[in-house]
Amino acid sequence: MIVVQEQFCPKNHFCPVIRLCPVGAISQPDMFSAPVVDQKKCIDCGRCVRACRTFARVDVQPAQA
Repeated sequence: MIVVQEQFCPKNHFCPVIRLCPVGAISQPDMFSAPVVDQKKCIDCGRCVRACRTFARVDVQPAQA
């Protein structure tokens, strides 16, 4: 599961990583907000994680029971 850590996101521009998502799972309401990952659409490919220059995106694996 890909999550955005808002404390690392500059939130001062439209995120260039959005266009890298092959399934359109990332959106951003406006340039002063952090991008949002739609977990239902996300295929967990990791392209956004590798491309984010501020390391605001992380791949979080669910805890194993």
